[in-house]
Parts: sequence; structure tokens; C-alpha cells
Amino acid sequence: MRFVWVLPLLLFHQLCYATVYRWVDETGKVQYSDKPPVGQSKSLMELDKSARIRKGNEAILSTEEKQALEEKKRAEQELRRADKALLQSFSKPEEVDLLRDRQIEAVDAGMQTNVLRRATVQKRLDVQQSQLNKLSNNQRAVSAELLAEIAVTKKELADIDSAIATQQRAVIAIKRES
Repeated sequence: MRFVWVLPLLLFHQLCYATVYRWVDETGKVQYSDKPPVGQSKSLMELDKSARIRKGNEAILSTEEKQALEEKKRAEQELRRADKALLQSFSKPEEVDLLRDRQIEAVDAGMQTNVLRRATVQKRLDVQQSQLNKLSNNQRAVSAELLAEIAVTKKELADIDSAIATQQRAVIAIKRES
């Protein structure tokens, strides 16, 4: 007697979890079956018991779309990983702001140092230029050494200006990240 009840239950169980396939045939009609079509169909999809797509649509995507989708998934995963690490590193949101402010202060301190260095180097260049002008006005020979010092000083000023610009971009980047 038990066997009579077990057999229908097993058959019902198989029907509930059978895989259903959906595809569009050559004539454009949507077909459903428990077996995939014999030919290769680009729109073949495997459905679950609620008629939701479980597998499929991969064949419809181009390789560029697949790569873009994979890159998006990787970026989302990296963002989740970074968020998790951030949550493990800090106990309060204020700590994140405090760290950002400290980073900005450190870059600002370096920038102030470079501004002071630039003022000092600019004064040195002004002295060198005045020496050059005096020699030129008195129609005296200008030494190659003075010209070389002026060139080195101008290069140093350009390097300091470049460092200041880099530090300004770093401050903007730190502010943008938070």
C-alpha cells in the first residue's frame, strides 16, 4: 500500500523540478520543451519552475558586451571588498573623515614648504638677474658661470612649480575620494 503512494510522489517530484527550455524557432515562434532543440539556437534559455531565466542570454550577448559585463562585476566585487576592508578598519564614520583631514593636512604642509622654497629660490634668481643686468649695463663680460647658475635656478623654480601643482591635484583627489 505504501508503494502506491510513493510512486506518484516520485513522479510529481520529478515534474516539479524538471528543466524547461525556451527558444525561438526558425519561423519566429516561441517554443517550450523539457528537452533542448536539436539545432543550435541563439535564444535558448533554461527556465526554472517559476518560469524565470536560470541560464541563457549568454549567446545573445556579443563578446564586447560579455567583457563589459565581466568588468562591471569585477568592479562591483572590488568595491564590496574595499567597503568591507574600510568597515573593518574603522569603528566610526568620523574616523574616516579624520583620516582624510590628516591626509589633506600632510599634503598641505608639503605644499607650504614648497611655497617657501619657491620664494627663496625666486629671491636668488632676482639677485642673479640683477647681477646680469648690472654687467650688461656696464658693458662688462658676463661669465658663463653666472649664466649656468641662472639656468639651474630657473630649472629649480620649474621643478618646485611642478611639485606644487602635483600636490594641489593630490588634495583634490583626496577630497573627491571621500
